[in-house]
Amino acid sequence: MKKNLSILILLFTGLMVHAEDVSLTASAPKVVSMGEQFRLIFTLNKKADQFLQPDLADFSVLMGPSTSYSQSTSIVNGKMTRSVSYTYTYILQPKKPGEFMISPAVAKVGKKSYKSSPLKIEVVKGDQKAAAGNTRSSQGTSTTGSGQPNLFVKVLVNKKNLYVGEHLTATIKIYSRVNLSGFDDVKFPTFDGFLKTDIETPPLRSLERENVNGQIYGTGVISRVVLFPQKSGTLVIDPVEIQCLVQQRSSRSSNSFFDDFFDSYQTIKKRIKSPALKINVKPLPAGKPMGFSGAVGSFTLTGSIDKTEVKANEAVTLKLRVSGNGNLKLISPPEVNFPLDFETYDPKINSNLKTTINGTSGSKTFEYLMIPRVKGEFRIPPVAFHYFDPSSGSYKTLHTSEYLIKVLPGNEDESGTVITSTSKEGVKFIGKDIRYIKTSTVKLKKRGESIWGTPWFFGVYIFSILLFIAVYILRRKKMKEESNIELLKNKKANKFAKKRLKLASAQMRAGNSSTFYQAVLKALWGYLSDKLGIPLSGLSRDNVAQNLKEKGIDDEIITGMISLIDNCEFAQYAPSGSAGNMEDIYKQAVRIITKMENKVR
Repeated sequence: MKKNLSILILLFTGLMVHAEDVSLTASAPKVVSMGEQFRLIFTLNKKADQFLQPDLADFSVLMGPSTSYSQSTSIVNGKMTRSVSYTYTYILQPKKPGEFMISPAVAKVGKKSYKSSPLKIEVVKGDQKAAAGNTRSSQGTSTTGSGQPNLFVKVLVNKKNLYVGEHLTATIKIYSRVNLSGFDDVKFPTFDGFLKTDIETPPLRSLERENVNGQIYGTGVISRVVLFPQKSGTLVIDPVEIQCLVQQRSSRSSNSFFDDFFDSYQTIKKRIKSPALKINVKPLPAGKPMGFSGAVGSFTLTGSIDKTEVKANEAVTLKLRVSGNGNLKLISPPEVNFPLDFETYDPKINSNLKTTINGTSGSKTFEYLMIPRVKGEFRIPPVAFHYFDPSSGSYKTLHTSEYLIKVLPGNEDESGTVITSTSKEGVKFIGKDIRYIKTSTVKLKKRGESIWGTPWFFGVYIFSILLFIAVYILRRKKMKEESNIELLKNKKANKFAKKRLKLASAQMRAGNSSTFYQAVLKALWGYLSDKLGIPLSGLSRDNVAQNLKEKGIDDEIITGMISLIDNCEFAQYAPSGSAGNMEDIYKQAVRIITKMENKVR
């Protein structure tokens, strides 16, 4: 009895159809040629009490509307869902070339009316042949009647004149009037001189009709990338090469009437190549603000601090977030002027980026950890972020608000107190004005004796003067070095490179190959930027090699450095490498930086 009841409940639940919204959709080719017949289809997901067709006066209605009905049933987790589809199909033929709008159709279901979306159809003169592979000729992959090739590929860019660091979108697109069955080999450009970021592109499964100079082609996007030029001048995007698999009819040798019904197909290979593209990259204009690190795009800056009142030796976190659209991947941490009594660390960087045809957008967050060591009230001045806006052709500066931090005494008393104890070993020297009580024998001197005029007095006096002069000279030299930012970066280049390589070593031990190669590249480019005094945005393989030669670096070391950068960039986008490869790359980076550090001063 229970078994029968369960079956009845399951059947009753399965037959329940959830009410769904009524929708009426329209579909038709976007482009057709004169004399071509095409289908106009309206689909309704519920039976209509009345269907009103649109105005089709611009087309000849050869047939229709023909109606059809289909039903599908699916069971998911024991739940049955049924869907229905009613279609109204018209066979149309254009009367004249031009662009025409098909008005919405109307379906009445119950007391409500539902409309489809209007459709825009372009009619071209063409050669009155259907696109994509209706030719029987063995020469079908050559040219059309108007002299255009039947199969070609292009690299399309949204701009050809731009600034260094400004993004452009490159689209690799194929055009076909033949029957394609796939690709045997695709050779993409290397995009020398650009920083490349791939845009997620779905696999090419079908071609869409498009009007190309009056001819209808089947077109499809193979790949899209966003490019950021890294140097000025004329940059060339190399051709893309594709070996296509084309299906062609091959008739039998006889002229029998039945040949038309029993034609066979053969697949031939056709290699096509796009033309090279020249991109004019303009240098950034003069007048760069101090602190500009090469950010190009449109950005906003926000800042926040987690505490404004802390105890000494407690950590405080300052967060700076740069958001917008541009070369966010290359943005360096903004410089923050921390109080001298604060212990600070390198910022932690978190990126939330998305690359689309409109460029790289999102945000990059810099977290600065600081620890105040003494009590008092301290001020962090507003943080400035400089960037170049290509839309206005000018530099812009963003500021955060200033931050006031009140530091209270910590757990340890800073006023210089003594912790008393019964034993001398328990007494701790905390302040500067209290010392141990001396228990040893005290040597007394007779009153009236003076050290004035003694050799010991003159020796101490002369030594003090010499020490003061030495300290003064060293202090002046240090102040001069600190005022020279490029010299300071040059001296600390090796130290910063070691820190960056430590991050790469951590990623290598974790097995994160992509992040490892990115960290090694950052260490190499950062070292070269600091050592040569060239901003990251102005670095390129050519000017690096030239500057190193001017500094007397051996060609072997220069070649090794450029080769290592190339290997890292290749491995960053290649499949995950083995731990041995990462270890070799890491050792090469350490060895080359060490050799260069011994040469460049």
